[in-house]
Amino acid sequence: MVVRKGLLFKFMKYSVVGFISTVIYFLSIFVLIEVFEKDPILASSISFVIMTIFSFILNKKYTFGGHYTNKKFIRFIFVSTVGFILNYAIMFTILHVFSFHYLVGELVTILVIPLINFTLNNYWTFKSEGTA
Repeated sequence: MVVRKGLLFKFMKYSVVGFISTVIYFLSIFVLIEVFEKDPILASSISFVIMTIFSFILNKKYTFGGHYTNKKFIRFIFVSTVGFILNYAIMFTILHVFSFHYLVGELVTILVIPLINFTLNNYWTFKSEGTA
């Protein structure tokens, strides 16, 4: 399968933003769990919201470009909500069904959710108004 050069470059920028967002996420979850002794699922949920705010700002500025509308912002929030629900479901399953350590759940979430979010954001959220 041939991947368009522009799409590959966009995914690379998205990945850099994702890496920065993931660092923010893990710092948040570490502080919430290890310093403030919050429940891992609650900490994961709060950290996901913090990460989403930073992700929107960085992706808006560096990854997707273009004109932004309320419609795109609402779509971004929708995609983030889908990611949030997946994050919660994965963490709940890993912790309470399989009884693994929370870091196993975090590893699974950072492998699954970014791929889903990029696809939705690229082809739906930030798609040009003329081609939406």
